[in-house]
Amino acid sequence: MSTIREYVMNHALFCHHDHHRSYADFDAERESCSFESLLGYAGADLVTAEGSRPPKGPMGADRISELWPKIRVTGYGRAVSLGCRELFDLDYAPENFEAITEALQAAIESKSADGVYDYFVHEKAMNRWTIQDGNFRLDSTSAFKDDMYPASYRFAFRMDDLFDMVDAAPIEMLERFCDVSIHTLDQFVDALNAAIDRFKATGLMAALKNGMAYRRDLVVGDPTHHEAELAFDRIRNRKTFRGGIQQNNGAVDAMSGRALADYMFHRFIQRACDDDIPVQMHTGYLAGNWGSLNGTKASNLIPIFEKYRGVRFDIFHASWPWTSELGAIAKEFPNVWADMCWAWTMNPTETERALAEWLDGVPFNKIFAYGADTGLPWCNVGYSIQAKLGVARVLEQKIAAGFVNEATAEEIADHILLENGEAFYGLG
Repeated sequence: MSTIREYVMNHALFCHHDHHRSYADFDAERESCSFESLLGYAGADLVTAEGSRPPKGPMGADRISELWPKIRVTGYGRAVSLGCRELFDLDYAPENFEAITEALQAAIESKSADGVYDYFVHEKAMNRWTIQDGNFRLDSTSAFKDDMYPASYRFAFRMDDLFDMVDAAPIEMLERFCDVSIHTLDQFVDALNAAIDRFKATGLMAALKNGMAYRRDLVVGDPTHHEAELAFDRIRNRKTFRGGIQQNNGAVDAMSGRALADYMFHRFIQRACDDDIPVQMHTGYLAGNWGSLNGTKASNLIPIFEKYRGVRFDIFHASWPWTSELGAIAKEFPNVWADMCWAWTMNPTETERALAEWLDGVPFNKIFAYGADTGLPWCNVGYSIQAKLGVARVLEQKIAAGFVNEATAEEIADHILLENGEAFYGLG
């Protein structure tokens, strides 16, 4: 093992993105955790491997056994194998599924939820800090409780419904959460800010998160207050019909929804600017299957980066498969940081190439190398190893080419694996 590889493999990590269950949710499911729970995102590759007409019914052990050999070399599959070998010294293979389940249950049965997270996330995956996405939402209050996650977790506030206004549901959600009545556009904006205030007051909010790429493209217009007010009035006073706004003639008023959604997006980003709150943006590939990639590339956000120069944008997932574009954007725009969270698992080879490119073009204090983006703490182990192996290979190549020496390579590792995240989010 090279000196730089050993250095990277033993390095603590800043995890920029995860979806971990709260302690209570984990405890409710712990007895059902089995070999299948190690799959993480690999479940989507199993579906892809089945083709366009998969059998009906759940993805049980027999189908996993049949399909696993086809996906074990993908990024998703390799992460599962890396984690399984590290944790249980077992290959992830059908003949070991029962033994893996037994080993996993043995590892968690005597531990509290806090102990489980400490063992897998902190000790085995070496994640020093985690930005959690999933429980700082208007429909969840678990993040308000200080005994639901490790003390090393901070949270991203997320409300994607605001940016895909197909009906009045986001308005009604804010009414319930803030205990107010919303009858005007300005009251709608005030309620959004009041919700952010409430989360911010916990002292645990790290960022505003926007995942609207799962619902719509990232092209954002700039409607006037008057245009948004007209849209609000149409949406607030009409019923919904199959996900759209029902007009008097029964047609769907998509233009109204877009105008209001884009207006609220600008208010969301302006709030980040006013209070110096980082903004996390999902770009690029979408989890699961059958998602539309149209409009998800980070370059669609260039007008936003240009307009809101005082906002610090954490742009997710390397914008894969448009990684080179994100590198160019991070070089051009001082307010953009390029984030490789989840990317190592989607496509390790492409992410290595992206990191090698970015280090040639982008100041290394503007690169975030890791985020597991998982739901269960043991999945972090394989994903963290996968990311570290990729980072180590890239730095080995830079050293071999004579571009950097060992000391500089270690400095780069310190920054992209941990220190850049600590500085960006004010932790450490």
